[in-house]
Amino acid sequence: MRKRRWRNEEEGTKSYFWPSFTDMMAMMVLVMLFIAIIAYIQSIYNAYEQTEVRHELAKVADVKKHISDLIEKRLEENVGKDKIVRGPNNTIAVEGNILFDTGSAEISTQGKKVLAQLSDALVQIIDEQELSRYLYIILIEGHTDSVPYDNWTLSTERAVAVVKYMAEVNPKFKEQKYAQYIAATGYSEYKPIAEGNGEESLQKNRRISFQIILDDEKWQNKLKGIISEY
Repeated sequence: MRKRRWRNEEEGTKSYFWPSFTDMMAMMVLVMLFIAIIAYIQSIYNAYEQTEVRHELAKVADVKKHISDLIEKRLEENVGKDKIVRGPNNTIAVEGNILFDTGSAEISTQGKKVLAQLSDALVQIIDEQELSRYLYIILIEGHTDSVPYDNWTLSTERAVAVVKYMAEVNPKFKEQKYAQYIAATGYSEYKPIAEGNGEESLQKNRRISFQIILDDEKWQNKLKGIISEY
C-alpha cells in the first residue's frame, strides 16, 4: 500500500509542471499578436518606401517635361505655336525652314534670332539645379525630308550648326559646365513625323528637334538609396 501511495504522489507532482489549456491559448494569442504587429509595422515601412519611390519617379518625369515646356515656350514666342511640334518623349521640334534655307546648313537671319533667344533659355535651364541635377544631354537633332539628297550629311551639319551658333552668341556654351549638356546628331529622313510626300508633310519633316535625355544612373542611384534605407 505504501508503494502505491508513493507512486500516486509522484504522478501528482509530475502533472503539476504541465501548462494548463488556458495558458497555452494565451501564449498562442500573444505570439499571433506579436506576428501581426511586426507585419503591420513592415507594411507601414513598405508603404512609405513605395510612396518615396513614386515621388522620386514623378519628380524625374516632371523634370523632363518642365525642360521641354521651357524650350517649347521660348520657341513659340519667337516663331509661333503653329511652327512647333511636340513629339514622343516630350521632344520639341521647330520646322527647318525657320532656321535654314532649302538644302543649306547655314543658319538664316531669322534662325539666328531664334537661336540667340533659345541659347539664353538653355543656359537658365542648366543653371537651375533642380532641373540639371538629373539632366544628361539636350540632344539637338537634325531631320530632313525624303527628297533625294545627301540627307545624312545635311541633317547632321544642321544640328552641329545650331550648337556652334549658340556657342557663338552665348560664350557660356564654350565652358564645360554648359557644353557637357549639349550634343548634336542627324537622322536624315528616317524619323519622319508626317506621312506622305505632299509639300506640307515634307515641310514638317524638315526640322530641328530638341530631345531631353536624363541621366539614368543618377536617378536610379537615388531610388536605390531610398530603398536601402528601409
